[in-house]
Amino acid sequence: MRIAIASVFTPPVKGGAEFLADGLASALQRAGHCVHRVLFPFSYATLADAGRSMDIWESQDFSPFGGGGIDRVIGLKWPAYLLRHPVTVSWLLHQHRPAYDLFDTPFGFSAATPGAVELRDRILAADRLSFAKMNAVFTISRRVSARLHASTGVASNPLYHPPDSAEAFWCAPASPYILVPSRLEGLKRQDLFLKALALTDPSVQAVIVGDGGQRAELERLTSDLGVGARVRFLGAVSRVHLISLYAHATAVFFGPRDEDYGYVTLEAMLAGKPVVTCTDSGGPLEFVLDDETGRIVAPDPQAIADALSDLMSDPARAGAMGRAGQAHYQRSVPTWDDVVSQLVQASPTNEAMAFARGPQPLNTQPVEAPSKSVSCG
Repeated sequence: MRIAIASVFTPPVKGGAEFLADGLASALQRAGHCVHRVLFPFSYATLADAGRSMDIWESQDFSPFGGGGIDRVIGLKWPAYLLRHPVTVSWLLHQHRPAYDLFDTPFGFSAATPGAVELRDRILAADRLSFAKMNAVFTISRRVSARLHASTGVASNPLYHPPDSAEAFWCAPASPYILVPSRLEGLKRQDLFLKALALTDPSVQAVIVGDGGQRAELERLTSDLGVGARVRFLGAVSRVHLISLYAHATAVFFGPRDEDYGYVTLEAMLAGKPVVTCTDSGGPLEFVLDDETGRIVAPDPQAIADALSDLMSDPARAGAMGRAGQAHYQRSVPTWDDVVSQLVQASPTNEAMAFARGPQPLNTQPVEAPSKSVSCG
């Protein structure tokens, strides 16, 4: 099949969404499909930026893609899945959350901003229309499916997938530190971890990996809490270095606010390390089993400190939880081959397939089109 993967990106960020798209493209090519990567840069700095991005994707008719038909479009991120094609499958990473569950919070659109309510309503209407026309709607987690159904009434199928370079993870004897890997942003809540660390024994050490807009503030907080000598900020590190840090950690903390999926959880499990997460952390709760593969505690510094202290004071128990996590990963997470099978099996009508393959008149209207890069296996 000729398959287009449609998504957006924010230069120069390369995070979970980009790793997912890369993994999907590679898996489709290994299965013998011809893959088209359809991308357009996305800025969420202003409401106008978001509206322009919607305009671009809604204007695109992908039926005559490249002068010939493609068989299927897989849409990943908003607003890329708003494009028009008769055979479209969504594998939703998340909705545009500033217009949904984060609306009128510090992390989303503000109702007081002129045009915010109107744009939110436009996004909701466009999503409902787009999902209603799709051949199948998948999401990356039960949490994303629940959000989608609550906000639009659209039913979907959660479809898990491996993290990047899953086969490269390994486990080494534990060193006395807690690993905290993620972008340094408000929703990831490294500040909550630092407040908890200050309540643990002074011997407990931490390694924080990643960069982001909150780094300077987190470093100031570390100093204010008096834990500067116990915390190392490594910034962005290579994949090989990160995997080694996982391998040697005693435990991993990942307590974001309502995460979509959470590669950190799966990476820790692959490395045989227990995960401490929070009761409101979303995606990680689909994998962490309390007191079996890690700890699930309230998003409260003292509760987190108690869980971390228990694991750090009993490395044997932490190791047993990590091994249980490895086994749970193998039971819970499908391979990329399984993912591809699910995404390509949705059966469109014969008319839709004929329309997708058949010659179509080219759109001669002057529109700003997304950039197209083609890689055929």
